[in-house]
Order: sequence, then structure tokens, then C-alpha cells
Amino acid sequence: MQPGRVPFAAWPSEPAAWFALLAALAPMALLLVLRPRRPVHVPRTWLVALALLATALSGLYVHFYLRGGPRIIDATSYFLEARAMAHGMLTWPVPEPTASFRGRFLLARWTADGAVAGVIFPPGYPALLALGFLAGAPMAVGPVIAALLVLATAALARAVSHRDDVAVIAAVMSVLCAALRYHTADTMSHGAAALALTSALAFAFLARDTPPGRYRIALLAAAGLAVGWLAATRPFSAAAVVLAGSPFLAFARQRRSWLDLAWIAAGAVAPLALLAAHQLATTGHLLASSQRAYYAVADGPPGCFRYGFGRGIGCLVEHGTYVRDLLPDGYGLAQAVRVTARRLVLHVEDVLNLPMAVVLVPLGAWVARTNRRARALAAVVLAVILAYVPFYFDGDYPGAGARMFAEAIPAEHVLAALAMCWWCDRLRTPARLAWGLGVTATAMLLGFAIFNAPKHAALRDRDGGRPFFEPAIVRAAGASHGLLFVDSDHGFATAYDPAVRTPADGLVVARARHDDHDRLLWERLGRPSAWSYRWKPWEPSPAPPAVEPWSALAGTPDRWVFESEADWPPVAQRGGYAAPTWLAPASCVSAGIALALIRTADPEACVTIEVPMPAPGPWMVAPWLVVDGEAEVRAWLDDGPSRVSYDVPARLAPSSWAGARASVADGRWCVPLPPLRVEAKARARRLLTVCSRARWAALDKVDVSRPAAGDR
Repeated sequence: MQPGRVPFAAWPSEPAAWFALLAALAPMALLLVLRPRRPVHVPRTWLVALALLATALSGLYVHFYLRGGPRIIDATSYFLEARAMAHGMLTWPVPEPTASFRGRFLLARWTADGAVAGVIFPPGYPALLALGFLAGAPMAVGPVIAALLVLATAALARAVSHRDDVAVIAAVMSVLCAALRYHTADTMSHGAAALALTSALAFAFLARDTPPGRYRIALLAAAGLAVGWLAATRPFSAAAVVLAGSPFLAFARQRRSWLDLAWIAAGAVAPLALLAAHQLATTGHLLASSQRAYYAVADGPPGCFRYGFGRGIGCLVEHGTYVRDLLPDGYGLAQAVRVTARRLVLHVEDVLNLPMAVVLVPLGAWVARTNRRARALAAVVLAVILAYVPFYFDGDYPGAGARMFAEAIPAEHVLAALAMCWWCDRLRTPARLAWGLGVTATAMLLGFAIFNAPKHAALRDRDGGRPFFEPAIVRAAGASHGLLFVDSDHGFATAYDPAVRTPADGLVVARARHDDHDRLLWERLGRPSAWSYRWKPWEPSPAPPAVEPWSALAGTPDRWVFESEADWPPVAQRGGYAAPTWLAPASCVSAGIALALIRTADPEACVTIEVPMPAPGPWMVAPWLVVDGEAEVRAWLDDGPSRVSYDVPARLAPSSWAGARASVADGRWCVPLPPLRVEAKARARRLLTVCSRARWAALDKVDVSRPAAGDR
């Protein structure tokens, strides 16, 4: 997803910004009018009050900015993963036709018993979000994390400085940080990662201050659990914490250090085991990466999604515009500097809302340079920044800021609070804490009103200004059991429940393909009541979402047409990559979109897709290929050991192929390949592999029909 370009607003542009502006004037006005000369005593309940305020602000963010549900595709995918984990599933069986239940950020794996699928993201945060599903309120998990993050930030600040005023100011910074309000509202992993990192540091420091005993062991195990959960949520952030010479390594200077490290390691076992189980379930291999496995079949060029430097890095399907603009020659040192600079430009605004206020972070590290714990915090912040230098995609978008650095924000709040208290100590007034709190609150509220608010408004208004799926609209339509088709990957990930497998169980949600995949699914489910969730935010003036009765496409039991682009991500690809591609409106391609096959290596590029067999018996399978010149093609159908194949070894001009249709607009040809005869078993499927030596070709559709009477 491309980072949004939101103009700077010199004046508040919406109600939330005006509220922040008015709220910013109150603390400074009170200080200037009252001019307190006595120390300000913070009530004992201050921490609870601030935690509740953070919960309320994140909850308001869910309502006013997210409009009640997850918004970007990553957030909806985490939502689906958590729902599955609430049912005890890391992966789930995929009904046939599988194209109706596969899509973006879902990794499918074919086994002897059929296909299984799972979300590609690490399971640490979805495991927490699953608790929200079990409680019936998944969107409440983020606000709860917000409260815990305030508590953890205050505990870390007190453990570093042994001062209550530093803890109070750091907690206030956490509450008023607009970036943390987003990350503890939407169903993204960064808020949970920030909580895990902050808790790991706080528990480790507290353990160092605790004499040997059971309480110390509990703190060490809690630190290990937190860093393990960070590894199960954001592995590279966890590596940064460990490799930065974090407080865990400081135990080497103490007696019993190896025993302490053993307790930390023991605490990390459970979340690391969860991570390993997830990778095994999604990829079939214990040490494989689910994200790399997904991009290997869903993107290109081959090897585009990897951590490091070199040519060929940068995936052209998921991040095409970004890669073409910034990484045309691969990802080298110059590109890494540029991408990191882009992240830092956004991150200076993430920390304290006001860009120029970020100077407090390095200032705090400097004024507390004799404090070993403050040095450890600074090292962790720097390590998190450096950990993502070898990753090519900045991953930024309005509201989220430099989200890959979000985990470090609480540590930066502690450093900034050290700087603010250093300044307060030089004020010649006993009420220096009041001035520190007033300046902090005023600066951060002004920063939100003037700098942050337009970006969060852009997040709110994107994609039609509402989630891609809203359960209330479905309930209002009376759709509780049956079949529901949704038009987007976002909507499918938000709505799909892997535990609902038949219309008798509830509402089976499927990805609308607008071809015979939909008709075949409806037939196999017993022709239940069916609806279509209509929401097209990409249109200039989109109509409100609506649930409409669905009717099957016209067709016969003897002929089925399956659009090839519906099978993306494909089963496999090699020598290049496949991508759904819009073609000219007047193209010969059906539906105006095809599954393009781009060759990146010699001698050929191959793609494998699934072709469902509608019923037992003989069928003729005819793929339609789109070419822009001469082509050399190989194709075959597989089902285990059996194979039906043919070759077209010569380079043939499309005009010489029987049944070819020329495109009206773009000069391409739609060519029916010779049909393959197969004998299908009950509800069988076949894997169709097409290989092309052309630089560019595309699969348009696959015709599946009964043989003519003379061919039977």
C-alpha cells in the first residue's frame, strides 16, 4: 500500500483537530493565570486515570476514524487470522472450488486430503486479538492494549530514572501520541509489538532491582515471555532488542547471570513455539517463512521479497508503483538510505505529534548518558531503526506514520520525558512538574491539531470512508444462513468465518468471482439462499453498501467458464510470475482482466492454476491464452500421478490458430489452446500448468465442457 501524500494543514480542518486545539490552550492558560508556586502533587490514581483515558481515546478512534472496523488489507487479514485462532485453527480446510476462498495474504497449501489455507502474518498479535473474538468484542482489544501500554511506559520510565515525575510525563506522552492511538485502534500488530517491547525492558530492569527469589524469577520469566511474544509478532524487532545489547545481556555482569538468562529463555519458549507451529501449519516446513512462501507464488520477480540487498528485490504485484519509482535497479545502499530517510521523516512526527519536539529524544539520551539503562533504551531505538534498513518497502500510509518504527515509540517517550524533566529541574519554581506537564500536553495537542489531523482524516476518508464489510448491514438484510458473496479481499477477510462450512452452520462467505466459480459453489452447497454484498468504493460516487439477492449466471450443467484471474494467487509459478492485469476495455479478453504471465528467466515461465471438475465423467478442458505476437506454449493437466498434456513446439502466429480472436483495441490475440480430454472422479479437480516462452502472455479463462457426442 502506497504512503499517502497528505498536505500540511496550517489550520485545523475537522472537529477532532479543533477540539485538540482548544484543549491545548487550557493547560498553558491555567499555568499563566495561576502561576503556581507550590509543588503539584499528582494523585495516586493518576496512572489508572491516564490508562482509562488512553482506552477511551483509542475507542473513539475506532468509532470516528475507522468507522467501527478494520480498514487496510493487512488489518483485515489479521482480523481473519484471529477469528480462526479463536476456533483453535492456525490453518483451515478450503472448500472447493478453492478460488472462492483464496486471495490476497492467504497462503494455500495442497495436501493429500485437499487444500488448507492460512494468513501469512506471524501469530503473536492474532493470538491476543483472538481473545477479543472469544469475548465477542474484537475491536476492544486495541483500546485494552492502549491502557496496558500506558502502564508499561510508566513502569519503564520509573525503572530507568527512579523518578515519579519522569513516569508521569512519559505516560502523558503515551496517551496523547496520535500514532499510538491508531496502532491501538486498528487491528494491526504494531501496538501489541510496542507493548511487548516496552514490557520486556520494564520487567528486565525491575528484575535487576529485585533480590534473588521467586519474585525475581517471575519478573525474568515475564521479560522472556514479552520478548518471545515480540518475536512471534514482529521477529525483526525482537532481533533488534536482543542484538542491541539490551538489559538481558547486562546480567552477564552479575552473579547467577546464566541462571537468570535461562529463566528469560524459559519464558520465551511458549510464544516461540506458537510461531514455529504457525510456520509449520502454513508452509509445511518448520523453519520456512510463510510470508516468503506467499510472495513466491503471488508476486515477482522470483525472490523479490527478501531481507537484504541486491538486484531483483522489490515485488511488482504488491508494490509495483513504489518499486518502479524508487527501486528500478534493485535495492542497494543508496536506495536503503533513501527508504530509511523516508521512514524517519514520518517518524519524527509520530513520537510527539509535533515534528520539532522529537529533538527531546536524543536530548534525553544525552542528558542521561551516565545512566546505563537510558543508554540501553537509546540502543534499542537505534537498533529498531537499523533492523529495517535491509527491508525495501517503507510500508507507510496516512495515520500510521512510519509504522515499522512504531515499536520504539514508548522507549522514545521515556527518553523524551528524561529531557523534559531535565529542563524542569532548571526552572526556579517548586511547581516545575506542572510546567512540564503543561508544556508537554500543549505541544502534543497542537501537533495533532496542526500536523497529524489531516493524515488521520485521510485514513478515515480513504476507500469510501468506511470498512469494506459491515456486519450490521448484513443483519439488517436478514441474511443469517446461506451464502454471501463479497467483492473484495478486504471484505472477505473481515467477513469469512472458517468454522462456518455449510449454510446450516450459518452464513458461508465466499469471494465473488463473477463467473462459474460462483455458480459451482452455489450448486455444491445445495442451492441455498444467496446474497451479494455490494460495496464499490473505487467508483467516483459510490452507492452505500447494500446486500442484494444473488442469482446464478446463466449456464448449463454441460459447460462451465472459469476466469483464470480468479485463481490468483496461483498454485505455483516458476521462471516468472503471474499477476491479474486489466486490459483495454475493447479487448478480446472476457471481463477485461486476465492472469498475465511475465517471463523473467530463460527458457520459459510457467504458472499452475486449479481447474475444478463440475461433476464426474469425461470433460474437455480448453484454456484461452492471450498473446501479443508469436508464442510457443506447453500445457498439461495434473491430478497426482496422472497427466494429460500436449505441446506446441513451434512458434506459431496467433492468426493461424483455429478460433483465435483479435483484440479490437490493444493488438493482442485471444487464442483457444487445443482442448484436453480428462476423466473426472467425483468432485475432482485438476491442476492446469501453462508454460510460455514469450516475454508476456496471459491466461484469460478455462472452458470446461462435456465432449460432443462424436467424441464420447
